[in-house]
Amino acid sequence: MTRKRVKKADVVRAIEYEGSRLLKLATELGEERASKPVMDGWSVRDVVAHCVYWQGMLARLMGVHPLPPPSWIPRWQSEQEVGTDELNRLTVEHYRTSRFESVLEDFRFTADLVRRVVDEMKEENLMLPAGDPWGPEALVWQAIASETHDHWKEHSDAIAVAIKAGAP
Repeated sequence: MTRKRVKKADVVRAIEYEGSRLLKLATELGEERASKPVMDGWSVRDVVAHCVYWQGMLARLMGVHPLPPPSWIPRWQSEQEVGTDELNRLTVEHYRTSRFESVLEDFRFTADLVRRVVDEMKEENLMLPAGDPWGPEALVWQAIASETHDHWKEHSDAIAVAIKAGAP
């Protein structure tokens, strides 16, 4: 079985493109509209905040130092022990009280951390097993995509559909 070869430049381009796309959707809505629920009780602001957490987690797992876990995550548990739903809830709750521009800045910051790590890594490392928490079959490029450009694309597509349907 041959595996799809992935180029580092393509991963970097996808991160830049999909990150810009999500930020453009959020920015064009503006703070008031981006803070109103659009899908499953989440606003665009909530979606961007949720992405901040997961790309930050990816950056930490990729060895970005010093990037500690966010202050809103309980220190007595590992992030894996807290669980995905609770991590999302805590992150969204934290960012709901933040300035909208801070949410966008944190998205840009964490996305840039990941992009820089990818840009500096050896291309062949994209084909290595990603390990936990992605499972034994996932490769590094797939782990990166799952927390960045593929993840953002799913959200951007859903937001675009919601906006077209009249929300918010």
